[in-house]
Amino acid sequence: MKKQKRILAGLLATSMLLGSASCSGSRDTAGGTDPAQTTPAATNAATTDPNAALDTQIDYDSMADIEEVDSSNEEGTGPSYVPGQKAGLVKALCYYDITGDQPEISEIFAERYGGTVETQICGSMEYFEKLGMLIAAGTSPDLVRYDWAAYPDGVSKNRYLALDDWLDMDSPLWSDIKSVIESFEYLGKHYYYPQNVMPNFAMIYNRANIEEANLQDPMDLYFAGEWTWDKWEEMLYAWAAMDEENLPFTGGSWSSMMFINTTGTQIIEVTDNDIKNNLRDKNVSRTMEWLEKLKREGLVGEGYIHPEEAFVDGKLLFLAMGFTWGFESAQKCLFTKNLEGEIAAVPFPRDPQADKYYLAADTLGFMVPAGAQNVQGAVQWILSSRIYETDPVVIEETLAEMTYDGPTYYAKCPECKFDCDAAGFKESANCPECNAERRTKFKPIYSEDQIQVYNDMLDPSKFGLVFDCTVGFNTDFQNIFVNSPETLLDGPLYGEMSFTTELETQYNVIEAYLNEYRALLKTE
Repeated sequence: MKKQKRILAGLLATSMLLGSASCSGSRDTAGGTDPAQTTPAATNAATTDPNAALDTQIDYDSMADIEEVDSSNEEGTGPSYVPGQKAGLVKALCYYDITGDQPEISEIFAERYGGTVETQICGSMEYFEKLGMLIAAGTSPDLVRYDWAAYPDGVSKNRYLALDDWLDMDSPLWSDIKSVIESFEYLGKHYYYPQNVMPNFAMIYNRANIEEANLQDPMDLYFAGEWTWDKWEEMLYAWAAMDEENLPFTGGSWSSMMFINTTGTQIIEVTDNDIKNNLRDKNVSRTMEWLEKLKREGLVGEGYIHPEEAFVDGKLLFLAMGFTWGFESAQKCLFTKNLEGEIAAVPFPRDPQADKYYLAADTLGFMVPAGAQNVQGAVQWILSSRIYETDPVVIEETLAEMTYDGPTYYAKCPECKFDCDAAGFKESANCPECNAERRTKFKPIYSEDQIQVYNDMLDPSKFGLVFDCTVGFNTDFQNIFVNSPETLLDGPLYGEMSFTTELETQYNVIEAYLNEYRALLKTE
């Protein structure tokens, strides 16, 4: 089975620190091809691989031809789950092809549960509106990706099915992540069983630029315990002073929220029976005033740049983007354009006034919409995703593949189309059938230090994970904060706005929105 190229090792240890409501919402897909990890308004600049036909095509229908589901694959299920029943066809709604983007989970789903997935793809801007329309029309999909507005907005509008009767969070399969599941509780029910926990944004850079400017490597500063706001700011000034065309920093639409989270503060916090608004907290105002100053000093760009384009001209020093997608996309840029350098990623710098590192965290997983016709099949996909995350063999093989820095070839010969991989010649540079030179393809490479940084970011002894609900409500509410240079959090960083002035203008409007959700919590 081809293994997914994503960081898995060491992540389960994070579950014990996830006690607050989880609402952060970067869209980091398993394969790193998601169109909007930074903001739902962003579009995917990546192009279709012209050599895709040279890879082996997987026949999931054939794999799914099993008699019944073996009981060994049914650990972690609840009383509504029907033992032995095959998954069959699961209809999904997503902004990417679930099967194509997550072939490893698709293989588990087919081989162990006899299931296949048919994905209806829609743009990220229409995603939640489309889901609501399908549910209302009685044509609900069976499966959707968890995303930023699923909690609390989606569950408060009855768009999802509670899974308490289908899955058992106390079972060994889920127990390590039980506190994460509980953090998504809404009025005593649990709608989301994540497959894993991951960092949200990271600070991505090209080491070639760091060396050119004779600056300390941020990763070295991190390991030395010196990676702080102050050090980061010094580097921005140094880079700007070298060339007036240099751009010290830019990033995704949620960068301000991520910086606020480094203080250990959530902007909007959902509790058992209330929603807390921390916009007037001193840590929020202190962070925004600092970012506003950096913008005035000319150290910040105008916002989103796709990571496959960010480092092409060598002018950008730091890009704030979702860790996995941003890191791998930027690395792909160097590979495809044959550029010099080495892409690295570190956490957002530590707030000098904080007692430890804090960072915004996110989860990856799937939910079952209300009205799903094949609930069992959707639940079996969720089981497949969790099995994939926790299988020790998969973890070991994935780690080995991630650190492999040799050439990676397309499976089939570009000349005679002989399937070299299937014939056992995966690492051969030439086709054994016609001796043609095989074509190499991009594969992300993680150094041991890079993997250590990633795992550190999910280590409760080193980082506090902050789950912020600011983008967990409806689109109108979210658009007060992000998605344009005229919003409360984007404006002071990427535009010309004053956070203090805009907050006073918008505060009562924000409270009015939140009061609607507070009322739902109390009446339901």
